[in-house]
Amino acid sequence: MYEQDVNSLVERPLKELKGFEKVFLEPNQASSIKLELKAADFAYYDDNEHFWKVTRGFYNIIIGSSSRDIRLQTQVEYVGPKELI
Repeated sequence: MYEQDVNSLVERPLKELKGFEKVFLEPNQASSIKLELKAADFAYYDDNEHFWKVTRGFYNIIIGSSSRDIRLQTQVEYVGPKELI
């Protein structure tokens, strides 16, 4: 699972890996997994102010078997606190 800040105020990677789970499947087999995002998953470290910050706004959540093989994508809005300890 990758996260992408749509309107970042600072330079950030295009996609940031935020969670994964390796699942082995037989042919025609299906499985479900649960991945959760926390406020810290949206944060970046501010070198000037020396603490973690989160930009309020929209983020793409991207699911794939790799960063080049995207299967699902949706957008969420982060409305929580701007600063994390």
